[in-house]
Amino acid sequence: MCERRAWEGWNLLAKLVLFTNLWHLVSSLGSMSSIAISYGEGGSVFCGLKSDGSHLVGCYGSNAAILYGTPAHFQFIGLTGGDGFMCGLLMQSHQPYCWGNSGFIQMGVPQPMIKGAEYLELSAGDYHLCGLRKSSNIDSSSSSSLVDCWGYNMTRNFVFDKQIHSLSAGSEFNCGLSSKDKSVFCWGDENSSQVISLIPKETKFQKIAAGGYHVCGILDGLNSRVLCWGKSLEFEEEISGNSTGSDKILDLPPKEPLSTVVGGKFYACGIKRYDHSAVCWGFFVNKSTTPPRGMGFYDLAAGNYFTCGVPTGNGMPPVCWGLGFPASIPLAVSPGLCREAPCPPGSHILGGPCKSPGSHICLPCSSTCPPDMYQKSECTERSDQICAYNCSTCVSPDCSSNCSSSTSLSVVSISAVLYVRYRLRHCRCSESDARSSKDSAFTKDNGRPDLDKLQKRRRARVFTYEELEKAAEGFKEESIVGKGASHVSTKEF
Repeated sequence: MCERRAWEGWNLLAKLVLFTNLWHLVSSLGSMSSIAISYGEGGSVFCGLKSDGSHLVGCYGSNAAILYGTPAHFQFIGLTGGDGFMCGLLMQSHQPYCWGNSGFIQMGVPQPMIKGAEYLELSAGDYHLCGLRKSSNIDSSSSSSLVDCWGYNMTRNFVFDKQIHSLSAGSEFNCGLSSKDKSVFCWGDENSSQVISLIPKETKFQKIAAGGYHVCGILDGLNSRVLCWGKSLEFEEEISGNSTGSDKILDLPPKEPLSTVVGGKFYACGIKRYDHSAVCWGFFVNKSTTPPRGMGFYDLAAGNYFTCGVPTGNGMPPVCWGLGFPASIPLAVSPGLCREAPCPPGSHILGGPCKSPGSHICLPCSSTCPPDMYQKSECTERSDQICAYNCSTCVSPDCSSNCSSSTSLSVVSISAVLYVRYRLRHCRCSESDARSSKDSAFTKDNGRPDLDKLQKRRRARVFTYEELEKAAEGFKEESIVGKGASHVSTKEF
């Protein structure tokens, strides 16, 4: 019995370790998620796993090669996008499958492909794709990780002497987050970004997201602040085009705790941990829109100059902001990746979209409540924490408005209750009295009902055909009910 319990414990632990490799995935320029964006001269496209839990893909945008090449019947675990192409991790074979157009990556299953290789995660850059291979071909106790890459200056099989937590791709480079010490390492061409030489030393991260020429990561710890490095800020002339210097806007990284971070070409965006709203920073142009206010998000995906997000709530379509893409997308997409393993600590289950038995979407728990609010209930496995306004110490307009509405509702409710109680105490049941007197005609002196009178009252009365014809003045023969039998009609009064 003890050996069996020990084996079950180790089996569960192994599932959790494998699951953590797939958990903290973000939808940056080249990270795998349920939504992804492809960009480039051929046009931009947003793709997402459908909300019905089928793991099929729907796409919307202007790149015809991607739109017409989208596989209609292939099921995918997750998606990632690059310059002119889209890739997904096939659900059956756990191998990458790409469609669209690229001069550096073979569409379909990228080649060369190791026979029988299966992958946990994909990340696509401008002209390359990398996949984190399952460790079934090596000792499970080994601390090494295998990463296979295809594309410009990247077609190679890499062996790293560390367990990799997640991958994220920039324009010409790729980065990984170590599972053990939560450090970041990168490889590829850094001539334009210097992301490798600028990696923060002795710094631990929860998540990372590579952008065009920079990397941003959420620091490990309770504060969940974001830290960025790279050379994207030197390329502001490219994003602004022919615009003057006054058209360029630089926003600094937020100080609030974040649950998700994604990277665009010269900017980054994230989801605030306490209210799930979106925030962006980096270089922008005036005609690009800011993230929508008063709206929470499950997940984000970043392209080169725009970002899209899946709003919280039921059935809301994805919304986008930035440069060169529609503000609303007519697709119903999944808010996250469906998984069968238990949600890790610090997350909760979002039910609904997943059809496979035992599968669900895991979302990070909110860490703190906004100002003027207190924690009404903690985050559990089934739901996120619930915050409520502290009406006795209101400072913000939202708190005052919410508390005033609650107070007005309470006053109306109390008034309604008091009014109903007053009417009940002073009502005159005349209708009831009348009914009582009416029914007394069928009651004997001893208070018991007179059955003979009641039976006469409920007895049906019989009319002959002649009586009906005389009463109806022109009664038709074809109107007789039951003609051919007794030639009479009955009606209960």
